[in-house]
Amino acid sequence: MLLDTNALFLPFRAGLELVAEVERLLPGAELVVPETALSELDRLVTRGLPQAGAVRRFATGFRTVPARGRGDTAVLHAAAELGAWVVTADRLLSERLRRAGVGVLAPRDRARLTLTRGEPVEALLPAARRRARGKG
Repeated sequence: MLLDTNALFLPFRAGLELVAEVERLLPGAELVVPETALSELDRLVTRGLPQAGAVRRFATGFRTVPARGRGDTAVLHAAAELGAWVVTADRLLSERLRRAGVGVLAPRDRARLTLTRGEPVEALLPAARRRARGKG
């Protein structure tokens, strides 16, 4: 389970029990943070964003994984490489991840996450390509 930067802010801004909520939905899932999220948090701390320091300290409690690229693209690549679900509050990123076949946990309200499975990659292929591959 990959935590993007804005997901790491959820316990501080919304009071969401992030670890407990992920455990409720996907028992036993390991929570990891892409290294790019830590870099982003460092920049936010330097800029003096409220709560960024506390969020950065919170993030160090999770294993860090490599991520190619920057921002949302790095999250997408890391999720694909790890075969991981992503926790994010970013609606555009959620949609992008689902279209790429990645499952998403997103805030439903201040206390809950909701789980949405990614679209099967086969469903994303144009119909002509699916027929050519013998899939429909």
